[in-house]
Amino acid sequence: MKTSIKEFSMRDNLLPCLRQRTAGFSLLEVLISLVIMSVGLLGIAGLMTGSLKSNDSAAMRTQATAMAYNIIDRMRTNVSGATNGSYATTMPAAPSAATSVPATCTGSGAGCTSTTLATYDVNQWEYELAHALPQGRGSIATAATSNATAVTVTVLWNDSRAKQALGGAPAASTFSLTVNAALQ
Repeated sequence: MKTSIKEFSMRDNLLPCLRQRTAGFSLLEVLISLVIMSVGLLGIAGLMTGSLKSNDSAAMRTQATAMAYNIIDRMRTNVSGATNGSYATTMPAAPSAATSVPATCTGSGAGCTSTTLATYDVNQWEYELAHALPQGRGSIATAATSNATAVTVTVLWNDSRAKQALGGAPAASTFSLTVNAALQ
């Protein structure tokens, strides 16, 4: 197909008009894509904030689990104190108010019997609970069976800070963790 000279010159006259109409179109596309990208980045920032807040609660659970196993390990090293019930404690109404670590009781010197070692272990454990977890406290229950001693360790702490950070009610929220073990 041959194009006449008249048609060709008519198209040339229309091109400047089309160029003027589409001159700001690329800028508009860039602005729209920036808005979409910024909304996406704000969404990602919100997800990161939520994950950091829930990470605080998970860290407290990990700490409570480690402390529960800590007292169980102490009981394993002092089996005679565990079997005679020296480690059994009830859940205190409030966390330990002790401001210093209890006096040491190591080895067999200075009158350190299995009962005094158990008392030292429990006092140190309660001190660590109160200082590592918000309003942390715990209880230990022992029950002798035919071939082992069953141990139940319960740790309580206030998890309201993490719950409130995740949008929950600001009221006190006590979280409980229970670990069962058998000492032989």
